[in-house]
Amino acid sequence: MRRRLPTIAALAAASLAVTALSGCTSIADAFERVHSEAFDSRAEASEGWVGVEMPSWLPDDAASIRTTATNDETSAVIAFTGSEPSGCAVGPRSTLPFDGRYGGFADASELPDEVVWCGAYEVHRTAGGWLAWFNATEEGQTPAS
Repeated sequence: MRRRLPTIAALAAASLAVTALSGCTSIADAFERVHSEAFDSRAEASEGWVGVEMPSWLPDDAASIRTTATNDETSAVIAFTGSEPSGCAVGPRSTLPFDGRYGGFADASELPDEVVWCGAYEVHRTAGGWLAWFNATEEGQTPAS
């Protein structure tokens, strides 16, 4: 009976470690006061988008959609693959993504002078697809305001 106790304790510790590791993103997000979601398709995103309304410019073939936004929605970043966003216009870049977890700019030489403006979001093609970001310029501003 004594041999089982260390085995049970080891299994419990391993189980706890796996649970802790799988929850690291949500723990880090809670600490950073952000929420993050991932969707395989635009259809899936339209059903599970959190915070403000899902951007209408997200292309129909958008896939591998990952998003992180501050809990008050004053900053957001979206990464996705697929076609170029629709209903957008080229314009000068004004800000940078507030969060680099989906890629970004390694140094100043990579900063684009121009981006595609899709509503309140700045969007830029990356090696892995598209990166979009929003940063409030006024207190309480969100992409929906």
